[in-house]
Amino acid sequence: MSMRQEYKAKIVSKEYLNEDTLFFVLECPDIAAAAVPGQFVNISCDKFLKRPFGIASADKDKGTVSVGVKIIGEGTKNLSELEAGDIVDILGPLGNGFDIESYDSYILAGGGTGVFPLNFAYETLTAMGKEVATVFGFRDRSQVIMEKDGHVITTDAGDYGIKGTVIAGLDSLELKGNPCVLVVGPTPMMRGVGEWARSLGLKCFVSTEQHMACGVGICLVCVCRVKSDNPEEEYKHVRCCKDGPVFDYEEVIL
Repeated sequence: MSMRQEYKAKIVSKEYLNEDTLFFVLECPDIAAAAVPGQFVNISCDKFLKRPFGIASADKDKGTVSVGVKIIGEGTKNLSELEAGDIVDILGPLGNGFDIESYDSYILAGGGTGVFPLNFAYETLTAMGKEVATVFGFRDRSQVIMEKDGHVITTDAGDYGIKGTVIAGLDSLELKGNPCVLVVGPTPMMRGVGEWARSLGLKCFVSTEQHMACGVGICLVCVCRVKSDNPEEEYKHVRCCKDGPVFDYEEVIL
């Protein structure tokens, strides 16, 4: 894991992807150089605590990192009001990223804001020459974001792509070899994809999305459960921000 540090970052650009979701590009060369897919950053807003966002892209040459922001509460609403040229405090890169070295091929499955960190994984893996299949699920066409050529899109409403959940999209894939599955999204979706991968004997890693405060493992707000090595204990608590957010699906209890 890279050393975390707090920086002042200038907003390079801001783009609305749909009515409540934005894409920010931030100038921060040190984080851009150190970040790996699956890590996140904490960004300041006008509230007491910074807000965590999965890194959606990193350009080492330009010294920029990108994040997606869905307006949910007061903190994200404040961030949505910022403009290019504004300065924010940014802490990162935080957490442990995906294993992008050990496998020749990958399946990326995501929903909601989970498509942002998976976009970073997609860009990195394809640049490495890995074989990548991507399935993103959304409620309906209006919510479809971060789509690239070759991505499989599913919608619950059936008004775009394959009708159904991410699982319907995964079932449409022609599997080759023994790909590793990377998942980010709502817990029920991650659990469903994890079980899909298990049924096929595929390795699966999930990135947990928990409420966070400090982002560095001190406050213990974001604890989750993983299976314990102690035969007398069914599980133990770990910190998503420090020990995750990426966990082996066979170890984490969702």
